[in-house]
Amino acid sequence: MLIRVAITEDNKETLDGLSILLSKAETLKVAGCYRTGESALEEIPVIKPHVALIDLGLPGISGIDVIKGLKSKMPLLQMLVLTVHEDKEHLFTALKAGASGYLLKDSPPAEIIESIEEIYNGGSPMSPKVARYVIEYFNEMELNRRKIEAVLTQREKEILNGITDGLTNKRLADRLYISTHTVRTHIKNIYDKLHVHSKVEAVMKAKREGVL
Repeated sequence: MLIRVAITEDNKETLDGLSILLSKAETLKVAGCYRTGESALEEIPVIKPHVALIDLGLPGISGIDVIKGLKSKMPLLQMLVLTVHEDKEHLFTALKAGASGYLLKDSPPAEIIESIEEIYNGGSPMSPKVARYVIEYFNEMELNRRKIEAVLTQREKEILNGITDGLTNKRLADRLYISTHTVRTHIKNIYDKLHVHSKVEAVMKAKREGVL
């Protein structure tokens, strides 16, 4: 079965080039081409492609908004970004919006075709330069997790887990067989160590860094 691909790209020359390139691939079929985010959001849910190739720098509705809109309408649609933007902000914003892959426009034609096949088969293709950002991000997360784990005592971790379970200070005290005063002291120490000011912030930071 051919992989049906929809292309969203505002530059006509680039759009035509991509359409010709993908049409020549034995495994792919171009299901639709769109030059605006508005038309992509309207038509792609109708034609139901397997993969959507999306530029971020679109006129009107941005490529990020297209990704968000399509993700809400078609949760299983695989979306591959093809863009000139190689910075971390665009990369992580696109991935959070629902993209599963991220390619730069200077990628070789063969790599674009292979990436579409890869994303269709459950992969997450990325250009080497942006893939390094992802690796650096997870390495930083792991380093932060280790730092937090090292700085928090076992009792403080137990307090955090109790807060995550929605326990009040009184119920935390009962669970851990300590006084509510001691619970409040531990919570204050957690705030100081994590540089936060509330239970919600403490739990969010601990979860974000993989401690909980």
